[in-house]
Amino acid sequence: IVFIKRNRTVLAGKDYQSILLVQGKRVPAKRPPGRPAAGAPAPKSVVVHETLANLSKLPPDLIDLIERHCQGQPSPPDRPSSLPSGTDACADIHLGPCYGVLAALHGLAREIGLVQAVGEQSRSQRLALFLIFARLAHQGSRLSAARWSEDHAVKEILQVGSFDEDDLYAALADLQQRQESIEAALAPKAAAPSARAIYLYDVTSVYFEGLENELADFGYNRDGKKGKKQLVAGLLTDGKGEPISIELYRGNTGDPPTFLDAVQKLKVRFGAEEVALVGDRGMIKRLGKAALGEAKFCYVTALTDPQIRALLAKKGLQLELFEDQPAEVELNGKRYVLRCNPRTQARERARRADQWGRVQAKITARNREVEHKPRTDPNRSLKQAQGLLTKYRLQGWVKVELAGRKVVWTEDERARQKQAELDGCYVIESDLPKEVASTQQVHDRYLDLTQVERDFRTLKTGLLELRPIFLRKEGRTRGHALVCLLALKLARELDRRLAPLGLTVEDGLERLKAVRLVRLGNSEVELWRLPTSYPQAQSEILEVLPKLKPPMLSLRKPNKRRLTNPRKGRA
Repeated sequence: IVFIKRNRTVLAGKDYQSILLVQGKRVPAKRPPGRPAAGAPAPKSVVVHETLANLSKLPPDLIDLIERHCQGQPSPPDRPSSLPSGTDACADIHLGPCYGVLAALHGLAREIGLVQAVGEQSRSQRLALFLIFARLAHQGSRLSAARWSEDHAVKEILQVGSFDEDDLYAALADLQQRQESIEAALAPKAAAPSARAIYLYDVTSVYFEGLENELADFGYNRDGKKGKKQLVAGLLTDGKGEPISIELYRGNTGDPPTFLDAVQKLKVRFGAEEVALVGDRGMIKRLGKAALGEAKFCYVTALTDPQIRALLAKKGLQLELFEDQPAEVELNGKRYVLRCNPRTQARERARRADQWGRVQAKITARNREVEHKPRTDPNRSLKQAQGLLTKYRLQGWVKVELAGRKVVWTEDERARQKQAELDGCYVIESDLPKEVASTQQVHDRYLDLTQVERDFRTLKTGLLELRPIFLRKEGRTRGHALVCLLALKLARELDRRLAPLGLTVEDGLERLKAVRLVRLGNSEVELWRLPTSYPQAQSEILEVLPKLKPPMLSLRKPNKRRLTNPRKGRA
C-alpha cells in the first residue's frame, strides 16, 4: 500500500512540516536470539513503513493529485491537464517511456534469483542489471545500449539516473570481478547423495573484426573465418542444459586445457562430488581423464573416427554391432556404446554422392574449356581437380591424372566402401558404473550436448549476439561474456513462460514494447503511472510473467545521451 504521510514537528518554537510518499510492507517480526523451541508458533509479521520520496517541495495541487492516485480516486474535474483514472480518459493523453520490457525482465530476473546474485544495492550493480536486460532486448554495444535507454524507464525501474557508455564500461569491469560469486549463487544445489550430477561442457570460438582485443589471437576457427583473430569460450551447463559458467581463453587455446579448467571449477568453486562430465569427441583426452580420476569424477565422451578405426583394426569392436539400437562393449575397464543412426547414414552418403557429382561436372567443364582453348595449361586443370578432391575429402577413393590434355579419374570401389562403412556410426566412451547408468542412459547423456550447442547458437549468432565484440580490454570482454551468460538464463526462463502461448522470446519482447507509461499530472512534471488496461496481445503476455510493479516516483527527465559530436560521415 502506498500513501501520503504528513508529519509536523515543533522544535525551538519553530514549526517543521514534511510530506512523504510512504509504502507499507508486511515483513516477518524479529525473533528472539537462539533456536526456537519445538512446537513453537510461527513468527508473527509486522507492518513497516518505507519512505519512497519526500514530496515537501512539490506544489500542493500535485501532492493532492498523487494522493488521489494512491487512493484510486479520480482527479478533480477542474484540472484539464491531469489524467483521470478509469475509462473516462482525457483527450490530452501523453505516453511516457517504454516500461514493459525492463519491468517484465526485472520481475522475471528476481523470481529466478538473478537480481539477488548480481545485487542491486549499488549504482554499478543496477547498471549491470540494465546491461543484462539490454543484451536480451536490444544487443549492440554499450554506446548503443545508452542510446536505447533514452526511451525506456530505467529511472523508474532500476533507480539509475543519467549514464553513458563509460558508466556501462565500469559496470562491466565490476561485474567481471564478481563473476565467481555470481556463478556460485546461481549454480544448482548439490544432488542427493545417491544421485550423480550430470554436467555438460563444450567450447566454441568467437571471431573479431578488429585486431586490438587483449584476448584475441589466431587459432582454429570454428566459424570458418580465415585470417581473423578470435577467442575461445567454454560453456558449462547442468544436465538439463541450464548454463552455469562461461570462461574465455586466448584464441590459440586448444580444447583439452579448457576442459581441465572446467574440472577444477566443478571441484573447487562449486564443491561437486558425485559428478559425470559430458564432453565432445577429442576434448576429454589423456590429461583430462587423469584430472577426472584425481577428482573422482566420471566422464562421457565420444571417439574420433581414427580412434574407432583403430579399435576395429585391433578387433576390439565389430562393424556388426553398429545398429539403430545402442549396443555396449566393455574393453580394458571402459564402456563403449555403439550406434548407427540410419538417417545420418543416408544423409552422409547422399552428401558424398552429390559432392562427387559436382566435382565431376567441374572437371568435365574444365576439360571442355581446355579443348577449345589450345593455349590453356592442362597442368592447372589437374591441380584444380586435386584441390576439389581434397576440399570434399574424396581423395581416398578417387584418383585424377592427365591423359593428354584431359583430366581423367579412376574410382577405387573397395576404398569407397571402406570410407563409407562408418557413415552415421559413432562410439561413446564412458567409465560410469553400470549400476549408475544403463547403456541407453549413457547414450542419451552424450546426446544432451545438443542443448549446449543450442545455447552456443543463442549466444553467438541468435538472440544475444556475443559477437561481434566491441571491446578491447580483457576484463571488459570477460564481463561481456558473463552478461551474455546471465541474459541466456533469463532468455531460457522467458522462453519457458511464452512457449505455451506459441510465442518466441522475440515475439514477447516486441509486444512488451507497447506497454508504456502515461503521464500523471501536467506536462511540467515528468511523473508517470501505469495504464489501467492493456490490449489482448499485451494482456496474455503479462498474465504469464510476474506482475508489473508500479513505477517508482521519478520527477526527473529520462536518460539523455552525453555524446554530442555527430557520428562519422553524418552531418
